Amino acid sequence: MKNALLIIGKDLSINGAFLGYIFSFYKAHFKELGEFNFADKSDKELPFIIENLCSKFDTLCIFASNENYATTAKILATLSEDLIELKEQNTLAPSKAITITKDSFLINLNNTQVNLIKAIPTKEIGQIHIKPNINFTYFNLFDIDSESTKILLEPIAKTYEVQIYISQIIENLVIVRAEANKFGQIESFINGVKNLFSQKFIASRNLVEHIAKTLIRKNLKITFAESCTAGLIAAKFGQFAGVSAAFDGSLITYANEIKAEWLGVGKNTIETYGAVSEQCVNEMLSGVIRSSGADFALAVSGIAGPDGGSVEKPAGTVFVGALSKNGKIIVDRLNLKGDRNYIREQSALHAYTCLLRIAPEIFF
Repeated sequence: MKNALLIIGKDLSINGAFLGYIFSFYKAHFKELGEFNFADKSDKELPFIIENLCSKFDTLCIFASNENYATTAKILATLSEDLIELKEQNTLAPSKAITITKDSFLINLNNTQVNLIKAIPTKEIGQIHIKPNINFTYFNLFDIDSESTKILLEPIAKTYEVQIYISQIIENLVIVRAEANKFGQIESFINGVKNLFSQKFIASRNLVEHIAKTLIRKNLKITFAESCTAGLIAAKFGQFAGVSAAFDGSLITYANEIKAEWLGVGKNTIETYGAVSEQCVNEMLSGVIRSSGADFALAVSGIAGPDGGSVEKPAGTVFVGALSKNGKIIVDRLNLKGDRNYIREQSALHAYTCLLRIAPEIFF
């Protein structure tokens, strides 16, 4: 099933936070974002844009702002040769709409399911009525590169008539999208992958979600000490419901004085090795796990750039590490490329992979 998303209204397209809500709301229903487009009611081509999308896709989910909803509803009624009416709960919809709830309705237009939903910033989004036909799944493979993944997975995918798409997230983590062909056997394919990658397979699109759910299920706790990521590692963990069972708190320590006072990083360590060093991250890990009493700790200190680097430690130099309360520790030096936020993103994910390496018996 091919799905499309259309957002109508400049007031929606300029609102980054609300757009994020729309995208995550859509992805939670369809399990991926699919193709998305922007338009406005002032666009004279809007009816043709909708018709064109219907000719290409099986489903079209339209989110329209408050001032664009009525216009869009009338266009959909016209295209389906129907009349517009005020329906249940004051929802404007075509008279022959299949399903109607508050601020949302579903129609069939040229064999395409079209769902119009009113989207108002600061308000909860209405219900999606399209029933997705999900014939795909995502998973991560740890400690492998994309080329090796392709070589190993393609024969299995061919056997079970599955199409695979592979992308390298960071150096030691790849994401795979697997989609069944007409007679494909997606479950058999996944079982084959699990058997081949028993200590590398993560049955989730999101590595952090896998880690969070595992810690919650096993009644274990984690904490973080962050410098250049400024709370990003903790924020990634906090995306998922129920994480308070595995997370009591963490520390963001940008300044060297705060690293010393809050985490116990030694003055001599900073003066001798610098804040961006293996030794500093070692002490950050020890300090935060001691103060929190958690089972695991992650820490990061680096130069996200674009300024602040040197010949010895250019921008993109980051140290990340993980520590378990039994004393097992790993600290890695990374030489990352990209802009400031991409380097921070990679740093956060690398820190989580350090956790996988110190406790594979828990996460695999």
